[in-house]
Amino acid sequence: MRRLLARAVALATALVAVVLLAVAVPWLWWDARERVREQAHSQAGTVAAAVAVDTDPDTLYRLAAGLPAGEAGHLAVHLPDRAAVGTSRSTAADVERARADGTARVRVRGGSLLLVAASAPRGETAVVEVFTPRGAVAGQVLPVAAALLLTALLAVPAAVAAADRLSLAARRALHALVVTAVAIGEGRLNARVRVHGPRDLVVLGDSINAIGEHVQGLLAKEREMVADVSHRLRTPLTALRLDAEPLPGPEGERIREAVAALERDVDGIIRNARPRTEVLAQELESDLVQVVAERMGFWSMLGQDQKRTVEVDLPDVPARVALPPQECAAVLDALVGNVFRHTPAGSPLAVTVVGHAGWVTLTVEDAGPGFADPVAALRRGASGGGSTGLGLDIVRNAVEAIRGTVHLERGRLGGARVRARFAEAGVPHEADQPRAWRLRRSG
Repeated sequence: MRRLLARAVALATALVAVVLLAVAVPWLWWDARERVREQAHSQAGTVAAAVAVDTDPDTLYRLAAGLPAGEAGHLAVHLPDRAAVGTSRSTAADVERARADGTARVRVRGGSLLLVAASAPRGETAVVEVFTPRGAVAGQVLPVAAALLLTALLAVPAAVAAADRLSLAARRALHALVVTAVAIGEGRLNARVRVHGPRDLVVLGDSINAIGEHVQGLLAKEREMVADVSHRLRTPLTALRLDAEPLPGPEGERIREAVAALERDVDGIIRNARPRTEVLAQELESDLVQVVAERMGFWSMLGQDQKRTVEVDLPDVPARVALPPQECAAVLDALVGNVFRHTPAGSPLAVTVVGHAGWVTLTVEDAGPGFADPVAALRRGASGGGSTGLGLDIVRNAVEAIRGTVHLERGRLGGARVRARFAEAGVPHEADQPRAWRLRRSG
């Protein structure tokens, strides 16, 4: 529970952090780009205002050097006489276009240029050039983004720690509920839960306690009923036995024996009033040949409706396996049902039962497309055909119950072949027999 809660909180916090970063980083990038543009326009305007007063190169050089762009060597002034003050990266054509249009933006290697026309004394026109490096925007965004990312990374363990602290009472209450439920499941019906925590868990604990008390009451009533039945049956039987004792001859002996047998039966009923927890071994056995013969009568008729050729090859001797008949029928129905479900109508089908060396093998093969992924085919809920994916899992569970194996391969009909190998009942097998496995062959 603690790990599940920690993973959930960590995932939720991480998702929130990702969403915030996904929103914040583009906005920061746009804001930084606008600020860089505004700074370039502002510095260009400052120099343009100075050009309108004086075009002396030394004065303009000192002014440019005092600005951030000029200090970095990213500012230049093109005087009316075509002389340039500062480091210029533009061409003569770019400067002339700025003189004509008033302003111009030019992409150059390593960044972009902002060219702004400035009125000079005597009616002439100068051009102020500001260079913006390509990494100027990223230089402003990355530190902020890194700080946000670090905050998000620190928020995940902080949220997990806070959730762990806040959920302590609830987890303790759940643990007490689990311990009590396990105790009741093991038969200790007098176990009671003491819950201190969220109100819902307290109510649940009280409900479990009430269920335990109710079950104890039912068991007490059951014992009372057994005692009452014992008394009610023994009384007339005792009277009948006493009445039969004086009877002479064979008839009297027969009656007394019948009464004694009836008393023994009543005693057996009383002793076995509770459900049995054991199942005899012979009740778990079945003849796989007989089960397949009976079930294939149904599937063969369905195959005729779909114009399928159904081959059934069964041995003449019984093949007993340590599974109830209904389990064997479920295995066969799952395999044959998959064939009808995942292969086209008219595709042939073959079912074979073979017994050899203490093992009984049930083989079902078809002429369909086969298994695309044999490893995933036996995984519960995995299906490549749009079904529930539980058919082969039913087969695997039944086979593994008696330490058998399952083989998935390419059959002689060209499609899938499933071989379920069962341990023959009454034949000893190795204790380290491998459990169900999967295999794919080409032919």
